Amino acid sequence: MWRPDPGPCVARVEDWGDHPDDVEYMQTLKAMPKRIMKRRELVIKNTDLEKAVKKQGRVNFSVACWELSEYSKSSGLGSDAASIIHVFYESKDERKVLNAFSGAGVDLEKAEAVPVDPSSSNRHEQEIMYSQECLFIKDDCLYEEGPPLSPEELKRRFGM
Repeated sequence: MWRPDPGPCVARVEDWGDHPDDVEYMQTLKAMPKRIMKRRELVIKNTDLEKAVKKQGRVNFSVACWELSEYSKSSGLGSDAASIIHVFYESKDERKVLNAFSGAGVDLEKAEAVPVDPSSSNRHEQEIMYSQECLFIKDDCLYEEGPPLSPEELKRRFGM
């Protein structure tokens, strides 16, 4: 028979922050050290990115990566494939990070260094700031940069 309330078999769920476990979690999170970081954003060929990421660990930096579609202006097929990346590092490691990327053939200095907001709503930024080791975060989706290419440009690029 139908009744208006869920009955005794359905667990009562308290609002976020009211349960003692939630309070304990928030206290633990606030007690964790959060690193103060800088971020540089650039578009880079995937082959160059692989060379630079091999130096991760010896040089302290983290990378967030978004692959570009082959139809993007800065990307293509095979070795021409590119990604948009964010490189995160602490100020004390800046020179080492710039040298690591220049050794891989990437001019990281051309991208402006922006301080990362400690209260950022971006999940990848929070993960990197709380993590004590180097991270490489890669999105599963493909992204297209800028306005789409015209049919003539596509034919020229793909040899059609």
